[in-house]
Formats: sequence, structure tokens, C-alpha cells
Amino acid sequence: MTGYSIFSHTVADMTWPAVERAAARHLPILVPIGVIEQHGPHLPLATDTYGAHTLCSLVRSELGKRGLDSVIAPPFYFGLNVTTGMFPGSLTIKPDTMVTVLTEILTNFAEWGFDRQLLINHHGDPQHNGAIVRVIKELRAKNIRATYVVGGIVQEFVDAAYEAEFHEPLPLQGDEIVRATDSPSTLAARSGLTRSSLPFDVHAGERETSLIMRWYPELLSEDIALADIQPVQESLRDFHRAESAGKWRELSPWGHIGDPAAGSLQTKSGP
Repeated sequence: MTGYSIFSHTVADMTWPAVERAAARHLPILVPIGVIEQHGPHLPLATDTYGAHTLCSLVRSELGKRGLDSVIAPPFYFGLNVTTGMFPGSLTIKPDTMVTVLTEILTNFAEWGFDRQLLINHHGDPQHNGAIVRVIKELRAKNIRATYVVGGIVQEFVDAAYEAEFHEPLPLQGDEIVRATDSPSTLAARSGLTRSSLPFDVHAGERETSLIMRWYPELLSEDIALADIQPVQESLRDFHRAESAGKWRELSPWGHIGDPAAGSLQTKSGP
């Protein structure tokens, strides 16, 4: 493939003098955080990593429209897949390892001058998010202004999964966390684009299938037709019970929760 970069739009595609100039301006750095994890029989293992990178790219674009420059870190994708670790393809590491590696990487960036860090995550595993909380606390202790940025459906799922596991809300306060609220236009777009009637779509269902179809269509598997994938309809309570008991694969043998067949680039009323 010609002209393709796995580090598109990130500092990894910059030269060191360019990085030095950007760091000298103390530009904020957007940090995409995902995992390598099973995403049903039709989506790539890196779906969450692509999602985090896409979010960072969109945020950078919007900041640019407002006259605010920023840079994007290379995606961090060696996270925790405690809940889906029984599936081949789901890589997982120890929480202490994730905290150490991510903290050291972001400390590097801060030492260069990128001391305003916005962590944008696209993975809901509660242990994974617990590690992110620890990273932010450790960076803050070093006077590095790290902030967890959450919004939309990802925010709803992260909050619910973390509280179900740890019996408390995410323990971040003040500017340790920024909660991005949906604008009226975003809410209207979500309503128009959503085709599935299922109330619970959190993994490799309509939302993430549409994400890959929209931004990375070449990665959608040709081995199975979306119409052949039956929806998995589970309640949030059943889902969290399966997570905590290590029975995700019993809950969904193909690894999805939601309705992949509803994934689309069209609204209910047409293109």
C-alpha cells in the first residue's frame, strides 16, 4: 500500500526539530488510548485504537478551527482486556505494567515541553480505566497537567462499568477530568443515524460497526455478511454479571453486544 501511515497525524510522523518547535510552544498533546481486543467476527482487533485515534484527530481539527494548535501522541494500545481475555486476539497486560509504561511515556512528552495532556480513551474495561485514573494521579503528582476527556456513549459506558466494578464513580476531580456534553446537533445526529432498537449497544454492535464502515471501510471483514450476525440483546445488569464472572463468551459466543447488522452510513430517512 502506498502513502499509508499507521501514525497518521501523530508526532511519530514528525521530525525531531518539528517536535522541538511544537514542544517549545507548550502545545497541548492529545493522547489516544485503546487496546487490541476481539470485536466480533467482523471488526478488526484494533477497533478501539482506531476509535481513540479518530476522536483525537477530530478534536484536533475542531481546535484548529478555533485557532488552537495541538499535537497527537502515537496511540497507546497495550491496555487491559480482563473482560474479553478469553477470546483469541485480546491482548492484556497487568495493571501495574500499563500504569508504569503509560506514565513513563507521558513523562517523556512532558519533559520535552508537552505538559498539558488530554487523555482520550475508547475502551470501557473497568480495570483499564482504573489504570488510567492511576496514571493521571501519578502525572499530577509530578506537576504534569494530565486530564481524562470523556464524552458521548463512551462516557456513559465507562462510568457504568467502573462503578459496577469498584462501587464508586471515577475518582477524578476538578480539571483531572473533562466531561464533554453532546450539543443539540450531536444528539439530533445520533438519533437520526441510529437504526437499531436495542437499548444496549456497547461492543462491536451498531455504533462500532458504523465507526469502521465510515472511517476505515477497508478493515471490515469480508468473511461474514453483517446481515448474518444475529443481535445479542442483554441488559446492563446481565452484561456486568458476565464481565465479573469471566463469562463474556458464554453471553456472546461471537463476541459482540448489540446489533452489528444495523451498522450503516445512512440515516433513517436516507443518505
